[in-house]
Formats: sequence, C-alpha cells, structure tokens
Amino acid sequence: MTSVEILSAELDGAATTEERRRARLHVDGCASCRDWYREATALTRAVRVMPAEPGPDVTEAVLPALRPSRLDRLRGARGRPLRLGLRWLLGLVALLQLGTAVLYLTGPGVRVLPGASHGTAPHVDHETGAWNAALAVALVWVALRSRHAAAQLPVLASFTGVLGGLCLLDLLTDRVGLGRVLSHVPVLIGLALVAVLAVLRGPERFPGFPESGYAGADPDEADEPGTGPGPAEAAEPEGSGPSPVAHRASA
Repeated sequence: MTSVEILSAELDGAATTEERRRARLHVDGCASCRDWYREATALTRAVRVMPAEPGPDVTEAVLPALRPSRLDRLRGARGRPLRLGLRWLLGLVALLQLGTAVLYLTGPGVRVLPGASHGTAPHVDHETGAWNAALAVALVWVALRSRHAAAQLPVLASFTGVLGGLCLLDLLTDRVGLGRVLSHVPVLIGLALVAVLAVLRGPERFPGFPESGYAGADPDEADEPGTGPGPAEAAEPEGSGPSPVAHRASA
C-alpha cells in the first residue's frame, strides 16, 4: 500500500493508527506528497460541505405503495370491532349448531332415514348428532380463539363441501326432505364466518421466517387469556439490545 493510498484512506477515516504514523513520517520528508495531501484535504472538505443537488420528488410515487390496503387496515386495530362482532355471531351459530346436535341425539330431530327400521335409524341419528356436536365445538373454539380459524378451515370446508354435494344429490333423487337439508344451514354459515376470520387474521407466521406485511401483532390477542408476553419478555429492560453503531463525524 503506497503512501498516497494511505493518505487517501486517512481522509476517508479508514487508515489504521500505524498506517497514519508511517504516512506522516513520509509526508514530513516528501514535498510532493505533502502538496498532494494538502490539496486532497481541501478538496475533501469542499465536497463534503457543498450543497446537495436537488433531485426529483418521488413522494407521490412512493407513498401510495407504502399505504396499507383496506384489508390490511381491517387486520389491524381499525377492524377490531368487526372481528369481535364476527366472533360473537360465530358463537351464536355454534349454539344453534349444538342445539341441532342435541335434537338428533335425543330423538326429536329430523330423521335421517324416515323409512328405515327402528334398529338403524336411531343409530344413524346418533352418529349425525355426534358430528354436529363436534362441529359446534370447533365453531365455539374459533369464536373464543380466532387465531385458530385457519387451522379449522380444512376440516370445516371439506365436511361442508362433501355434505353439500350429497344433499344436492339426495334432493334430486328425492331421498331426503327439505327440512333435513335446512338443518345443515348453521354449518354453512359457520364455515363462512370462520373463513372471514381467517382472512382478517392474515397469513400464518412460521418460526424462523421474518414477519411480512402490515398485520404485525393481532390486536385481538389482548382479549384472549394466555397470549400476553411471558415473564422473560416482561422483565426484559429497555435498552438491553445491541448498542447503536457509532458513526464517524464528517470533517
């Protein structure tokens, strides 16, 4: 590394103490390097203090891309009343679904096979009641813990899809009455509410992957017990992170 390179590095604040010491010794005995260093120092100061040239204003082009979309705003604090309302409505639908299950389990409900024998019809009704009770529990769980909405969607959607297709087939072949089909309406409404809550919840965040998007922490988490910060997080003092990097003052 030549003396000129060391002097240039010194002007940029990149030279080590030993390199600066050797460069100073060389400058004291070299007139050309001394003149070069003086001119380079003056030029460096002039460049650093000169006014910056005005550039194009890109505010209007950048800000629209940074503004959150309507869906992102609904996922934040602004959409909290809507999410709470959907959870209350889902809870009512779950109670209605549970009532339907009780009717099948206790006997007054609509028969699955009206013309079946007395030995098979009650058992089929019991199976149907058990399924309806399980679906009611799933809906109640999502109403209480909306962060689990996406996890319940595969089961609810597959069950409702298969059931809807079979109901349509049975209606066309006159194998089921309209009252029986209408008893499945709470499941369909519950599926729609769970799907909306899953969308408002936002994409799942997996451990080890950085969070993206506007959603951040779910404001609904504060209403759910056991979701607050742990003792280690609560006791962590401010300023315990890494210290900011010191910046070299400009000449």
